[in-house]
Amino acid sequence: MQHNREAFTRKVRTMAGYEPRFRVVIVGGSIAGLTLAHCLLRNNIDFVVLESHVDIAPQVGASIGILPNGARILDQLGLYDDVLNEVEPLRTSFIWADSAKCITTSNSPAILHERHGYPTAFLDRQILLEILYEGLADHKSRVMVNRKVAKVEHLPGKVVVYCEDQSVYEGDVVVGADGVRSTVRRQMWNYMESRGMKQDAQEERNLMTSEYNCVFGISTATPGLTPGHAHRTFAEHYSILTIVGKEGRIFWFFFTKMDRVYSASQIPRLSQTEIDDHIAPYLHKPITSEVPLSEVNKRSIVRTFVSLEEAFYKHWCVDRYVCIGDSAHKMTPNMGQGGNSAIESAASLANSLAVLARDSAHVKIDVQDIHRCLQAWQKPRQERVDKIWLSAHELTRLEALEGPKQKLIGLYLLPYLSQYLVDKTSATIVGAAKLDCAPLPRKSLDCSMPYLNGDDHALGKTDNPWTRVLSTAPLLGCYAAARMTMGTLITRVRLFMLPLFAEGVWTTGNGEVFSLTRPIYHVPFLDNLFRPLITCFLPSISGSDPQSRIQMLSFMTDLGPIYGIWLLESYRKAHSWAELLLPIDAGMAFQLKGIGKLAPIYYALEHIRTPLAKLLPGAKHQVESETSISLLLAMFAGYYLPTVANFVAPTIESRGFYNAVWQLFPVVVPLLQIPLHFLAKHLLATEQKESKQDTRKMNMRYVRYAYGTFALVSSLSFIHARFSVPAGASFARVFLPGLRDHLEPVKSFAGGIGRFLQYDEVISMASGFIWLGLKFGELKKAGASFSGGKAIGGLVGMTCAFGPGAAFALGWGWREEMLDSLAGEDE
Repeated sequence: MQHNREAFTRKVRTMAGYEPRFRVVIVGGSIAGLTLAHCLLRNNIDFVVLESHVDIAPQVGASIGILPNGARILDQLGLYDDVLNEVEPLRTSFIWADSAKCITTSNSPAILHERHGYPTAFLDRQILLEILYEGLADHKSRVMVNRKVAKVEHLPGKVVVYCEDQSVYEGDVVVGADGVRSTVRRQMWNYMESRGMKQDAQEERNLMTSEYNCVFGISTATPGLTPGHAHRTFAEHYSILTIVGKEGRIFWFFFTKMDRVYSASQIPRLSQTEIDDHIAPYLHKPITSEVPLSEVNKRSIVRTFVSLEEAFYKHWCVDRYVCIGDSAHKMTPNMGQGGNSAIESAASLANSLAVLARDSAHVKIDVQDIHRCLQAWQKPRQERVDKIWLSAHELTRLEALEGPKQKLIGLYLLPYLSQYLVDKTSATIVGAAKLDCAPLPRKSLDCSMPYLNGDDHALGKTDNPWTRVLSTAPLLGCYAAARMTMGTLITRVRLFMLPLFAEGVWTTGNGEVFSLTRPIYHVPFLDNLFRPLITCFLPSISGSDPQSRIQMLSFMTDLGPIYGIWLLESYRKAHSWAELLLPIDAGMAFQLKGIGKLAPIYYALEHIRTPLAKLLPGAKHQVESETSISLLLAMFAGYYLPTVANFVAPTIESRGFYNAVWQLFPVVVPLLQIPLHFLAKHLLATEQKESKQDTRKMNMRYVRYAYGTFALVSSLSFIHARFSVPAGASFARVFLPGLRDHLEPVKSFAGGIGRFLQYDEVISMASGFIWLGLKFGELKKAGASFSGGKAIGGLVGMTCAFGPGAAFALGWGWREEMLDSLAGEDE
């Protein structure tokens, strides 16, 4: 009803001869131009579109991919269903080498569809233009064809646009949506020169370059190519992108690197008569292992041969001039984001102009107000599009294997980067602009990875990286303390180790002898590396030092939740499997140097690299249930059993053997987890999960099993230690060194290594609690409701009652529960 009243009011005002206060002249009936027309129409802003061609939607051989960031805006405009009727959503992506070998296969298009609510889909550019034009319905009369702009005059109170057919159009703002060779941009440069910006204008005139060319083609269905599949061929100095659309219609791009980088005035204008000669040497090149380029080329309906211009301009707007789409940011088409970025720019520009028009409804808008409005629009748009433009630039070079780096990534590393690349694409999509005046479509609300809006705490709204670095200062303090205390002690302990190795044996308190020269792993490198470490554990595991035995049994048990949680952190959906290298590398390093030194480094790196914003969207904080349960089983087999055997095996030789096994746990546990993961996945497949919510609850249930078990085992070990303290000994002194103990003389090997291990435990556990504090701080900022004082009191109480390992596991579990709750609110 409200819409009808507004329409009636506009009609009456027009009939009465009133002119709308604000008018936009859009030059170019492009995707950017027509999208802007729709967005202005939704905001009740007057406009006219001037298109130079006679036909608003000519067939020039071009296609366009609609990605979720562009699709959401089209859906807001009520046009997306028409688009969806013309496309076959992409499901699978293949990457091929020049040899026709498949480098990798990925279901990334399907993942992006599930995450963001819209599929990646290709269609003729001509069809999308028709949908945009026809969607204007009764307002199609505002689109003027055969209106080639000759000149734009910028006057104090308006802009005047002159066309070659002698027609003249006036408005408050002129928008250049007229492509890479924009007339509006050239007129804006002239205006900049008249305003004393001659150097800026000259720099921008010379900014555009071209290094690659492309044959765009559309072909009929080709045997061997399946609808919904995308194929990319990576090869030296050329690449091929092939999209199989609805009913097998083929959209293909053949990219080649030119002989040099051409500057703006030298970019070749390529003739369509050159296509056959240009493409002939490559006709045998693979699209797939079975389909060469020649098969789609001979079925082509239309082909176009062009140089690929690249430019990202500094000035998108000056006073009443503004440029969007290719006239502002011309990027290579490999990533498919050129058109989608243009759609975003159109929507965001309409948002800004709507605010300007609304706030100035009863006064004439002067040029200063327009300038401020457009500058405020330009800054965030440039920040976003700059990253997209650079990614497209780099992808073009990667696919053409431009250098050693690109060859290494494209031919060898790509199969291991699929998750990272999907996540990077998602991070781009969720930051997309939207049309503020229209409601968000259901598709964009029901997806698993929410889009960002306003002050969201998700991707793109992370802390400043330097802020995160500075927040890790307490961890760096722990590292400094470890170097000062542990470093001092181990230097003195080494003086006692030299005679031991010279003698070749270790003798326990009960007279048992352990050989320090016998092969342990029967691999000389490993024997030489780990023999000193195993020797350091002999006083405690042999029982020669009763207090050290109590401390080490509890300490080694507490390493279980520490390493288990490190692994769980790396298994989150936010990470690729490559993230597993961080805890494994840190684990092996702390076996050699002491966890007191390495834990602060690990926690600092983890905190800097994994802000909360990376975990909240799309349930990316989750750890899959089969991963959690397989980790728990692997920890029992690869960690806890060797740990207990260190202290209960019947002889010192057997205890030494189990310690040698235990030393390798940072690698052994993940290796054991591989077969257990497949087994758990098979067994858990029978559990019914009717919805994403059910899956989330199931994943959380098994995470609870993991951290609950870690806490239980550590608490039992700590309680055992409490009741095992020799009469007359201080329980606190079993675990806590004095502040200056590292400066006291070392009188024996056992005494020195015992003090070293006390510092090792205290500093590593302190680092863990500091890291938890940083994580709780993030949750507090994100809206989690809890008392900081009670959290600290709870952790202190649990540490005193059940030990630091149990407190750390339960503290992490509490954080996990709050994280899951926050993420659930975003779904």
